[in-house]
Amino acid sequence: MKDESNLFFSVVIPTYERPDDLRICLNSLSQEIQQGSPSYEIIVTDDSKSEESRRIVEKEFPDVSWGKGKQNGPAGNRNAGVTRARGKWIVFLDDDCVPQRGFLIAYSIAIESNPDVDIFEGRIFPDRPRRTWAEGCPANEHGGLYWTSNLCVRRTFFLELEGLDERFEVAYEDVDFAYRAKLAGTKFIFVREAQVCHPWRSVRQGGKNWKAKNYESADFIRFLKKHNPAEPEFSINGHCRNLCRMVTTDLLTCVWKYRMRGLDILFFQMFVTLKSMIDICIYKKN
Repeated sequence: MKDESNLFFSVVIPTYERPDDLRICLNSLSQEIQQGSPSYEIIVTDDSKSEESRRIVEKEFPDVSWGKGKQNGPAGNRNAGVTRARGKWIVFLDDDCVPQRGFLIAYSIAIESNPDVDIFEGRIFPDRPRRTWAEGCPANEHGGLYWTSNLCVRRTFFLELEGLDERFEVAYEDVDFAYRAKLAGTKFIFVREAQVCHPWRSVRQGGKNWKAKNYESADFIRFLKKHNPAEPEFSINGHCRNLCRMVTTDLLTCVWKYRMRGLDILFFQMFVTLKSMIDICIYKKN
C-alpha cells in the first residue's frame, strides 16, 4: 500500500463518532478491493470525543494513520489530515462512504489522461431507493457539485489555495473551496468510474446526524460576505425557483410517493429556503 518515496494518493477520511461506518469505509480501501492502484496511504483524522474510532484503526488497520483533528468543524478536520499527507494527490472521503472496486484506479487513469487538471470529482450514489423525505444523501451523478465526500485534488494546488476555510463551521467549506478554485481558473473533471456508495442517512437530529437543525444558515451568510457571488444559485431568483419547486413537485412527491413520510422535513426545508431569501435581501441592503 505504501511506497514512502513516491506516494501517489493520500486518502484523507475525517471522522466523528461513527466507528462502525469508518470500519466499512476502511475495509473498502483494502489492497484487495483497490488492487492495481498506484501507491497510496490512508489518513484518518478524528474529531470524536470517544476513543472507539482510534481503537478500531489501531487494532484492525495497522497500515492506516490515525490522528486527532482540530475539533473546529469539517474544514479543520480535513485540513488536519492534509497536514500529515505525503501523496501527490489528496482524495477526500467521508467516513460513511464506501469506495467501490477500482475507485483509485479510475482517478489515476483520469489524472494521467489530463495532466493539466488539478481537481477531479467522483460519483456518489445511494445504497437503495429513497424511502422518506426525512433522509438525505449527497448524490453526485453528473458532476459539478464538488462534494468533499468524494473529491481528488492535487496536493500542491490545495496548499496554494490555503486549503479549506476553517471559518465555515459546518457547511459551505467545499462550496467555498470550489468557488475559489474556479476563480483561480482551474479545470474540473467528473470521473464517473471513481465511485463511492453513500447510504441514506436520517436528516433528523440525533443518532448519526450531529448537525444542528438549521446548520447551513450562518455559513451561507459567511459565504455571501466573503464572495458576494453573482451566480443564480446564490441569488434571490435562484432560491425563489427552488421554493417554487418545493411547494409543487417536491410536495407532490412527498405526499404520493413517500406517503407523507418526512413531510415535516420538507416544510422545514421550505422555511430554510425562505429564510435564505430574507438573508440575501438583508445582506444586499447592507
